[in-house]
Amino acid sequence: MTENVKNEETLKSYWAKEIAELLDISTSNLRRWSIDLENEGYSFYRDEHHRRAYLERDIMPLKKLKEFLGNNMSKNDAVKAVVSMFPSENNGVITIRVIEDEVRLSRLELQELVQEAVKEAVEEEREAMFQAFEHRINNTLEKRDRLLTQHLQAT
Repeated sequence: MTENVKNEETLKSYWAKEIAELLDISTSNLRRWSIDLENEGYSFYRDEHHRRAYLERDIMPLKKLKEFLGNNMSKNDAVKAVVSMFPSENNGVITIRVIEDEVRLSRLELQELVQEAVKEAVEEEREAMFQAFEHRINNTLEKRDRLLTQHLQAT
């Protein structure tokens, strides 16, 4: 999800995956429904790469379409009914920008990520220190064994 500002109004837009999860349908079904709605005159916002960006006001028509289809209404009739119930009002005329690089995390999610990163760094440092300690012990033991062997051979 991303927020876009137009004429002092905040528009929330969602990707197909988010809407499909919300509706409990596949993204391919959502894509087909969207094409069918567009063919009947409904308009969805598009990003600068011409991908659909679903707005809050697109959710209800899609829910209604799912409901109609679930009640055994023909797809063609359901699409026409939804388009007549929810006119698009030129909502596809402007193009909003959906920023893909933006990631939003809650404070808790951020804390968990930081804690996990710190834990991994501590584990790596602990492992490096353990290996250095083990190497030092091995060197000390080898020196001791050489000195002991030399001492035994000398006597």
